[in-house]
Amino acid sequence: MANRGKIGDKDKRENICFEKAVERLEQIVSQLDQNNVSLEQALAYFQEGIELVRHSNSLLNSAEAKVKVLLEDSCGAVAAEQSTVTGEL
Repeated sequence: MANRGKIGDKDKRENICFEKAVERLEQIVSQLDQNNVSLEQALAYFQEGIELVRHSNSLLNSAEAKVKVLLEDSCGAVAAEQSTVTGEL
């Protein structure tokens, strides 16, 4: 069984871009869907996946914060017309 595309240790996972993290998560899901991995390997994939999800969420939260800063008007409030882009008011 190959560990195709496995991102090494935690430090390396924390330094990958969002797109690479999602790509690796898709590989992990594919491996687990094949139902031919041992319990030990499945747990290792699960742990790697959880670390990638947490890292990805952190990247998304950072991006969201940057977008909010860019959308703030001079009074510190997010411009109402910008909110309509997402369908929210």
